[in-house]
Amino acid sequence: MTSHASEVVIHGGDYEHTLGIDGACANGLRVRYQPMRVQDIFVAMLESRAFEVCEFSLANYITLRGAGQHWLTAVPVFPVRAFRHGLAVTRHDSALTALGQLVGARIGVEDYSMTAAVWFRGLLQEDYGVDPRSITWVTRTRQRFAFPAGARVETTNADLEQLLLDRAIDAMLGFSLKDSALPAQERRLRPILADTQAAERAYYERTSIYPIMHCVVIRNDTLEKHGEIVDAVCRAYGAAKESAYRRQLGATLVPWGKTNWARTFEIFGGDPLPYGLTPLNRMVIERLALYLKQQGFISETPEVEKLFALPTRP
Repeated sequence: MTSHASEVVIHGGDYEHTLGIDGACANGLRVRYQPMRVQDIFVAMLESRAFEVCEFSLANYITLRGAGQHWLTAVPVFPVRAFRHGLAVTRHDSALTALGQLVGARIGVEDYSMTAAVWFRGLLQEDYGVDPRSITWVTRTRQRFAFPAGARVETTNADLEQLLLDRAIDAMLGFSLKDSALPAQERRLRPILADTQAAERAYYERTSIYPIMHCVVIRNDTLEKHGEIVDAVCRAYGAAKESAYRRQLGATLVPWGKTNWARTFEIFGGDPLPYGLTPLNRMVIERLALYLKQQGFISETPEVEKLFALPTRP
């Protein structure tokens, strides 16, 4: 992938609200957006530094920085957030009905280091009293990072969803489940929590945390060549978000937005997806960094300001 002084290519997830980025212009740079499967973006970036600008796992980014790798820099744009109370699924006939029951369980996860898994383990420990080290995490053989010391992990080449159906694991952190594509009456899996939205609302009301999943990163060699790229990327994403709000892309953009758009915006103070290093965003990033330290991915929590290149204008 190459870019020129007049164009920057951003590789990111195929979300509806990002489509407004393509064709934006800022500071003399035209922004072109290339959607891809985010897991492929993350792996390509980690293995070969494939892209100049891309969406990236926030937990993986903080982990890289904690290991002294400074070849990429994030900007304070956070295109994906998600509560993770409904992430754990089990079989319909399982006795599991509460996250606090997961002590000693076997749980499948696609990648042990993924941001969603870091948030989920932090949630288990902090809100439900479950030590993640009591759990056996069953995951893919191919991983983005080495497993931290003390983690109880098994690797497999088997399909995690099938392992759950075969009772080889008790639960899994479910993304794009094949079971979800079946008619409702034929589905064999369910979230452990019966009312995930109520749990999410209670968590947000208590903590003010809407977990950040992804950030946007720029390779440092590109940043050195094109100093104006920070402003261009931030303005393009900001304009796209405002356009998405006007279009009310509730099903994919904000939590609970499909059923109650106006009330959701009231709960989040008018902006469910704030960009920039606001006090609230700093707090959320600091909590994720704390979980990364507790889980052994980093030895020290970073200063949030040192993780980001800031635009010249908010």
